[in-house]
Amino acid sequence: MDPHPPEAFHPTPVIPWEDRSLGAFDGLLQTVKLITLSPGEAFARMPTFGGMGRPLFFAIVIGWVGIAVGVFWNVLLQGMWLPFMQSAEDLAGMGAAYGFTVGWGILMVVLAPLFVIIGVFIAAAVLHLMLVILGGAGGGFEATVRVVCYVQTAQLAGIVPFCGGFIALIWTVVLYVVGFATAHRTSQGKALVAVLLPVVLCCAVSLFVALIVGGLAGIAASQ
Repeated sequence: MDPHPPEAFHPTPVIPWEDRSLGAFDGLLQTVKLITLSPGEAFARMPTFGGMGRPLFFAIVIGWVGIAVGVFWNVLLQGMWLPFMQSAEDLAGMGAAYGFTVGWGILMVVLAPLFVIIGVFIAAAVLHLMLVILGGAGGGFEATVRVVCYVQTAQLAGIVPFCGGFIALIWTVVLYVVGFATAHRTSQGKALVAVLLPVVLCCAVSLFVALIVGGLAGIAASQ
């Protein structure tokens, strides 16, 4: 008999949201906490396959909360200006604009799940293409979609008034880098370039279009 028996096998626990033994609410809270405090561990525990339904549902729930909070702050801040309107005309104009904001906000909240789903797959398609170009997409497209879904956690930073959007932006980039590097087993440098490259390309195209339009306007004005 071997005096030193092998250690018992302890499988790595899965990310809480995909742990069937946990309730939906507990799984949601534990996943948000894990991604916030230990993103490296969270994405290491995230399966890279097994279907997109559950991660997508997580993205819908978190994305809906993020959109709802953003609408709430927008409506609240715009409504704070109403008491300062001096004339009836100003009050009427501001009231109409405020009514439009409220109506548009309600529509945004109602359609938020659809917006989240569309946003997830557009972001995943673009970012996966960048990863493929850089040779850092070893985990496959589903792994990219899963990372994009769980990165939606950053939208909860919108709870913070005024600077919440900036915090969410920075947090999103950080989570993308950690998530892609872990899920695709690539370097954080490649992951960072894949995240920033679409932004750089969009800025370059926008600048090019602005220069072309400005040049054509200048030529038209000189004639």
